[in-house]
Amino acid sequence: MKTIKLTILTALTVLSTLSCILLSGCNSIKAVPLAYSENEDIEVAYVYFDLYKKSEISGATFITYDDKNTPKAEKLTYWSPVELPANKPVKAYLHVYYKEPRSDFGDSTCIGACLTTTANAFEASRDVNKDIVFNIPPLEPYTDYKISYRKGAGFPGSSFVTLTRIDTKEVIREIEFN
Repeated sequence: MKTIKLTILTALTVLSTLSCILLSGCNSIKAVPLAYSENEDIEVAYVYFDLYKKSEISGATFITYDDKNTPKAEKLTYWSPVELPANKPVKAYLHVYYKEPRSDFGDSTCIGACLTTTANAFEASRDVNKDIVFNIPPLEPYTDYKISYRKGAGFPGSSFVTLTRIDTKEVIREIEFN
């Protein structure tokens, strides 16, 4: 009888674990490479986009550069790495998204509801959902770079988009905006 219970428990554990793995993979956002230079004879640099998950997906994603005709990334995907022309400045258009996690002090009491409302108003002031222009200086050919986003402290707090060379960790360019 103990072996039957143990076998059933083991089978349920394995099924539960497999279900979690399969279901969690469906909602993850995936990086998809984007190359413009397939039919062109130009040197390129590779720019990766660094997304992170706090309460939701946050970070900077690629839209287009220099008014190129770039398809929109499919749902639950983003462009990374992106091949950009090397040895010349590029005007990149990025989308920046950040959502501050919301507080919940409960609504069973008037004080809890007031605290939740007040805290959420301050937290909402830190949210970012906008398109920006990020001027990229000439990059070295066949070198990997990363564009990352971070939210500064305070209310509403500044936003920072940074271009870093991956192998040397050298900051190439950083912009700050509100």
